[in-house]
Amino acid sequence: MHQPIRQGRSWGRRFRRREWLDRSWLVVPSLYVLAALALGKAVPALETGNEVDPLGLALSTDSAREILNAVAGGMIAFTGLVVSVAVVVVQFGAGQYTPRLVLRFRRDLVVKHALGIFIAPALYALVALGELGAPGGDLQPNLTVGLAVVLLVVAVFAFFGLVARLLDLLRPRRLFEQLLRGCERAIDEVYPVPFTGAASPPPASAPVTLTVAHDGKEGVVSALDRPRLMAIAVETGAVLEVAAAVGEFLRRGAPLVRVRGGRGISADDVERAVIVSDERTLVQDPAFAIRAIVDIVIRALSPAVNDPTTASQGLDVLESLLHRLAARELGAGRLLDEEGTMRVVYRAPGWDELLALALTEVRHYGAPAHQVARRMRALLDGLVEVVPEQRAGAVHAQLALLDAAVRSAFPDPSERAVALEPDPMGLGGPR
Repeated sequence: MHQPIRQGRSWGRRFRRREWLDRSWLVVPSLYVLAALALGKAVPALETGNEVDPLGLALSTDSAREILNAVAGGMIAFTGLVVSVAVVVVQFGAGQYTPRLVLRFRRDLVVKHALGIFIAPALYALVALGELGAPGGDLQPNLTVGLAVVLLVVAVFAFFGLVARLLDLLRPRRLFEQLLRGCERAIDEVYPVPFTGAASPPPASAPVTLTVAHDGKEGVVSALDRPRLMAIAVETGAVLEVAAAVGEFLRRGAPLVRVRGGRGISADDVERAVIVSDERTLVQDPAFAIRAIVDIVIRALSPAVNDPTTASQGLDVLESLLHRLAARELGAGRLLDEEGTMRVVYRAPGWDELLALALTEVRHYGAPAHQVARRMRALLDGLVEVVPEQRAGAVHAQLALLDAAVRSAFPDPSERAVALEPDPMGLGGPR
């Protein structure tokens, strides 16, 4: 698999910034906090008398202070309750499906906006109280109280939206759909070249002149800044072989990049092109999405859960991804410069590895379940019909393993016959 790629050094910075923004619960709620503080200062200053009364309130200063006190105290307590409910939902999702679900909640914009909307009325009311002056004044702060009521109503609707969102995020189909979309983007990023069956170009023959070892924090390789690697390789005339694959744990001192040829290579510059974080991401790691789907499937097949229907839904998604992967050049990636010269080589899983990752554990835990065994056979039969000839052997090997697992799980011939029949709909019974 090889592809030309543009040179550049800004992709990694954008990736790190985007990841921080996606995971942070500070940025979006902070915008609401600042807006609430500003409104709390500005709106009372607009009160010039009793001519502005959008809700027909005709309030005295004392009545307005009581309402604003109630809004502030009530929304603070309400926000605490909502956060507690959200934490319980996250704990349930992580226990029911996979701990990777926690990151989905952290990234979800609806949840972030809802938290900001909940705290905004309380902050606005507290600041506005300080701007209204002492009790007993003759000012009628109708506009100030009117906006507080509007913010309160918006918060109520945001609460309904948050509850709906949390419930939606816990639906298996929704969870699988998000993983599917993320994995499809990762496949397009890592495996952009259609499968041709042509032999891979020979590896670089120049001797290794430098091995860059990892000198930063230990963690997982979450992405490769390929434009930066390409720029380094072109500027120095070297070929860079990335020894650490995306999704792989990287210890301090482990080989990171091997440099062949070239001159004036900066080890620090090379190391900055390999992005290490505390957990994997979907951006350049389709195997991570497959791993997450498999985790959900085998958890659904555990005796404590016994949910073969969710497992079959997971196999629907795995089938779609395997068909997409079957049509791509897999394995080690090679990046070419504008003249077609290979400059960067990076590791990536091949067809056999990805097929085994998707099906091995599901077969082990799912063979005793009629519905899952039949759905797996339908998946493999469908793959046999479309995969290139060079990849059909791995699919036939998976079929043989499935047959052996079903024979072991069902000694009775009649039960075995039912389990061996393909079932594309995952119904688990005779068609």
